[in-house]
Amino acid sequence: MCRWVWFAAAAVGLAAAATAEEFCENDIALLDTHFEGGAFHRCDVRDGNFVITIRPEDSKVVVPMPWYAFRASPKREGEAVVLMGFADADADRFWPKVSLDGTNWQRMPDGAVAVSQDKRRLALRIPLAEAPVWIASQRLLTTRFYDVSTLSLAQRSDVAVRLLGRSIHGRPISVAETSPRAQAVLFIGRQHPPEVTGALTMHAFVDTVLADTELARSFREVFAVVTVPLLNPDGVANGHWRHNAGRTDLNRDWGPFRQPETQSVRNLLADLAGRGIALRLMLDFHATQATETHLFYTQRPEDGDGSAHAFAARWFERVRQRQPDLEFIHRPSKSESANAKNYFFDTYGIPSITYETGDETDPDWIAAAAPVFAKEMMRTFLPRSPN
Repeated sequence: MCRWVWFAAAAVGLAAAATAEEFCENDIALLDTHFEGGAFHRCDVRDGNFVITIRPEDSKVVVPMPWYAFRASPKREGEAVVLMGFADADADRFWPKVSLDGTNWQRMPDGAVAVSQDKRRLALRIPLAEAPVWIASQRLLTTRFYDVSTLSLAQRSDVAVRLLGRSIHGRPISVAETSPRAQAVLFIGRQHPPEVTGALTMHAFVDTVLADTELARSFREVFAVVTVPLLNPDGVANGHWRHNAGRTDLNRDWGPFRQPETQSVRNLLADLAGRGIALRLMLDFHATQATETHLFYTQRPEDGDGSAHAFAARWFERVRQRQPDLEFIHRPSKSESANAKNYFFDTYGIPSITYETGDETDPDWIAAAAPVFAKEMMRTFLPRSPN
């Protein structure tokens, strides 16, 4: 796409608009956000082109993760030109994705996208025929995805699914737990709504740990598997950049526990302790701009007695031995933020790991790589694990 767009894109309103608009239309198409996850701040038509402003859900958002999702419904065949202006974020944090059914997604072609020199404006050419076209910063993975997954788990005789709590807007937060054991591992997902690749990683990882294989069955004989796949349903449903409906980054609320979503996990932990179940590992699944592979933030060798770092080192060494060409990054680190990684290590002294996947990582790569990490995690815990 050429520079013809930028004189028009300069008019995209980066200043706060008086009201947010959920749709706009011209003689070619109607653009709207009337579906779960749909979001932009404002949409106008100028000189025949669509002009969209992208802003965070509230003024407290400090991490720029510019989520947007809209649908173009054709009035006639043609090409819709969409000019997008981004407040407080780089337009190319996410490469636009396109879908013809809202379910199957692919990257928009390079020739259909242009980014301004200052990275605050984006221009799209969207060919239109008869069917609607969905455009989003990341593929839509809405609460329905989790409903289907949870229903599937609930049909298993060895998994108990229950309501853990509710979000500020009353959406359910579910937990799935395998048969009770003296020890447990805990997996948490989707604290931050746009981190879709992290959600895909968690799905593949958990599926492997719950699989009907000799290794997974042996693991579940020793450990209860406890999974909270969707901690921020309000943020996912409303297309938030970062926060829940309480204007809070949930991954900065571990310890303060001011939000009902993190409070629900605190109650879960109390329930596990009350049943005499000891937590041995926590994995918190996220996505990152920094890498196109997997990135693991773990404890440092000097943290605690060193056992948490030692576990991670053994785990990742097993992955390297099993599949030497699998690229990933291990980054021992320490911060002062009230995130899940810090809370679970400080409270329980266990390996507490932030497991991140690159924003633009191919879903097929995720589907192949995440099970390798899941299998080697189980083998690291089981001294005589089956192959």
